[in-house]
Amino acid sequence: MENILIEKMDHNGRGIARTDNKTIFVSNALPNEVVDIRITFEKKKIAEAEVIKYIKKSEDRINPKCPYYGKCGGCDLMHINYDNQLMYKESKVKEIMERYGNISCEIIKPIVGGEQYNYRNKITLHVKDKAGFYLKKSSKIITIEKCDIADKKINEIIEKLNNINLDGIYEIVIRTSKNNQSTMLVLKLYNEIDNNKYINDFKDLVDTIVLYKKRQFETIYGNGYILEKLNNFNFKISPDSFFQVNTNQTIKLYDKVVEYADLNRNENVLDLFCGTGTIGIYLSSYCNKVLGVEINKYAIEDAKFNKKLNNINNIEFKCLDAVKINQVTDSFDVVIIDPPRTGLEKETVAYLNELCPKKIVYVSCDAITLARDIKLLSEKYDVIEITPFDLFSNTEHVENVCKLVRK
Repeated sequence: MENILIEKMDHNGRGIARTDNKTIFVSNALPNEVVDIRITFEKKKIAEAEVIKYIKKSEDRINPKCPYYGKCGGCDLMHINYDNQLMYKESKVKEIMERYGNISCEIIKPIVGGEQYNYRNKITLHVKDKAGFYLKKSSKIITIEKCDIADKKINEIIEKLNNINLDGIYEIVIRTSKNNQSTMLVLKLYNEIDNNKYINDFKDLVDTIVLYKKRQFETIYGNGYILEKLNNFNFKISPDSFFQVNTNQTIKLYDKVVEYADLNRNENVLDLFCGTGTIGIYLSSYCNKVLGVEINKYAIEDAKFNKKLNNINNIEFKCLDAVKINQVTDSFDVVIIDPPRTGLEKETVAYLNELCPKKIVYVSCDAITLARDIKLLSEKYDVIEITPFDLFSNTEHVENVCKLVRK
């Protein structure tokens, strides 16, 4: 199709065009651009397409610095200058909140930006002879020499990996701590080979090496974890621990959680979906006590480790599914929730409405599920403020922190 006008962008960073009573979602296309396209997927009223020629380019378009952009499926906004990425994300949050949550744009604060490149503290590489990323919408692997959004230390490791025989390995996870400058390599294996081979091949690259085989982790070099520092707190990062991938932005985000919680030293806090205890520990000096709840037993083990590591005495952790949170009979003044992308289950919403704490601080990686859950809590809570954070530069993802106060 020729001379297609792109009207605006959708929530996934694609351009939107309309022709012949059909809505077409066009990857790597910006508002007001005129393009020739090739349809890649089609239904009666919608289609997906890719650009085969730019007739008129937007002034906001830049040349992506990554040589794999458009091939690798990791980034989708690198063709937009960073200021406009932030504007797009902020307006996306406003539109979603207004449309799905009946939330006024006036309470949404300006997005908090960060580094555009070299921010990721973790990447996963797939292996077929060489290490790389999956091609977009494919299981084929493109070999890479570096990743522009990954930490520089990770890129040093990638460069050296390309000169090592990776037989027997199907996946490699590289994790690094920004503030402690330590690194971890997790090698996922098809079959067992002498551990000394992996130690000899990789020990000069990283501080610790962990093998994953038969659904179990085995540390063969170093202590099996790394430590990251967020302000005055240290946190253990295990091979499969969840830890925000953008360390510097995480500190800003947690500071906002502290601000929105607005704690006095007499209040009790429930940290729901607590993971390895990072938010609860970060808040602990501002309140009377914290209970962290998390379904993943390995995360709870790390949380208890982090409690001892930081000499925190007023926090406890419980391994429990959030849908069974009504089993916790304690009362709480403030609840912090940081759920997965799917948001809250109806049982958890019911518990929060019944518990009715004075404040809820909701950390969300998906604006649509946040808007949905806000609506479900709206009988008893007013939304006071939402601050978006750019934790994932060059991608369409946005993190949000929302303050709700009991009516």
